[in-house]
Amino acid sequence: MLYWNPAFFAASFGIFAIIALYSSLSDIRKRTVNSFTFLPMFFVAAVYYILLHEYYMAILTSVLALSTFMRTDSYIYLLLPAISFIIAVLTGSLSIGVLVAILFVLLGFRETLFGIGDVKAEVSYLMAFQYLNRPLFLGSVFAVSFLIYISAFSLLVIIAFYLSALHRGLRFDGIYIAYDEAEYSKNSQKYRIIGSGDRARMSYRMPFLVPINLAALFSVLIGLPAFLF
Repeated sequence: MLYWNPAFFAASFGIFAIIALYSSLSDIRKRTVNSFTFLPMFFVAAVYYILLHEYYMAILTSVLALSTFMRTDSYIYLLLPAISFIIAVLTGSLSIGVLVAILFVLLGFRETLFGIGDVKAEVSYLMAFQYLNRPLFLGSVFAVSFLIYISAFSLLVIIAFYLSALHRGLRFDGIYIAYDEAEYSKNSQKYRIIGSGDRARMSYRMPFLVPINLAALFSVLIGLPAFLF
């Protein structure tokens, strides 16, 4: 039976804090993060389940971790989360947290919505903290809290960027920014060029690891007040 272990939680949270700080700074500065950054969180999750003799959950965690290291434009990438879902259903391991983790992996296909670094963060946090974070909370509480906080913090990051861009005198062209040579030359890692010539526009690359890490932090420490009653 899954239960809360204060010592293991403290060690896990310490690992998370280091990873969250490093990955956030890396995403802000370079819009990229080392592909192995979130491997320790997958390891934390697998060890937690093994210690509690929840071997199917450890296997499920390993399969999901492996899927995040596949080429995202390969159909094998889609096969592994499908296998994870089957394992979860057949072994009675399917929780809202596991379901959300599988969904995040699927949303990383071809990195159209999430970068693979974002997916690794989301999935590793879900698998590590869905049962570990609170003694009285079910796995679904962390997962739901995590989704809500990601949405809220992502919206705040987007609003902050738009306000900053307007303050700096950048012009918007729909959801894109009109090409600005001075801005792009100074912050090329923060933008992706759409089109060319007179039709060139800049698409801002949001540092989504920042709201993801904040969401995990808030979900672990306080959850949502509604779930406390």
